[in-house]
Amino acid sequence: MKRPMFLTIWLVLMTLSAVWSIYSYTLGSENITKMLPNLPSWALIVFVLLGVVNLFAVIMLWMWKKMGFYISIGSAIIVSSLSGMILGGLGIAASIMAILGVVTLYFAMKPVWQNFK
Repeated sequence: MKRPMFLTIWLVLMTLSAVWSIYSYTLGSENITKMLPNLPSWALIVFVLLGVVNLFAVIMLWMWKKMGFYISIGSAIIVSSLSGMILGGLGIAASIMAILGVVTLYFAMKPVWQNFK
């Protein structure tokens, strides 16, 4: 099965994004708590877990599994909800980015949807 170039590029970007997210919320958590002192401590743990879930979803997409797409949708909904509740105005921007990411993934997958199992 040949993967379209745009889908490949998007999956690479999603992989890098998930790894960066995990790194930022673990090793870079001190900077985050300095910038957002009112951020609840549990939020960092949840965002790390969501980063791991996103990485798992991307791995599934690389392996042509539709479930990776559905996991990405669920993760984007959770990220959007949490970001809006915790971060207020900043969270709205994060929510929009999460939704746009899934929409872009959908359009990247659409031409080869039948290849996903």
